[in-house]
Amino acid sequence: MMEFLAAIENSRITTFIRENPSVLVYPTILAFHTFGMAFLVGTNAGIDLRILGIAPRLPLAPLERFFPVMWLGFWVNALTGVVLLSLTPAKFLTTPAFYIKLVAIAFAVANLRLLRRRVFGNPENLDTRPVPMEGKILAGTSLAFWGAAVLAGRVVSYDAYVQRQASVAVLIVAGVMLLARSFVPRLWGSLGWSKPLRQNV
Repeated sequence: MMEFLAAIENSRITTFIRENPSVLVYPTILAFHTFGMAFLVGTNAGIDLRILGIAPRLPLAPLERFFPVMWLGFWVNALTGVVLLSLTPAKFLTTPAFYIKLVAIAFAVANLRLLRRRVFGNPENLDTRPVPMEGKILAGTSLAFWGAAVLAGRVVSYDAYVQRQASVAVLIVAGVMLLARSFVPRLWGSLGWSKPLRQNV
């Protein structure tokens, strides 16, 4: 197995991508991967936060138009991710964080499909009735899955010590955010974002 991975890593095309000094090769692939993640995770997080009650004056139904943008980001990430994996496959495929990333992405994508069906299934009535609790739960799990995927993807290049420390740090930040949740409604109210655009939103 390791010989096969070494053959991929030392192939002509992967060597060219890894060692070519041109900005149009490895840096551009990495940039596409970064922007793909931004479009996918960033847009999904924005929709999740709206479903959870952030900025309730913002209509929810038009946000469904962003789903094609998210899927575009997903496929850009998938294609560039395969290329980046091929550059050092032995390192990634022997790191637990890489598999955590893949599992988190799989759950996040399944969650995204379910979220669209459960929340945006009836767009005509979407902004005239409260978001069902199931939709809010899906929005919360979406944030958790994408958060895990981003964290695992970020620390996969570091050693096990840094990965453990980063995981603990994320738990600390999440705890602080949960403790601060009582202050969020006050903040949103002071900014004038707490008033719904329509009644019963």
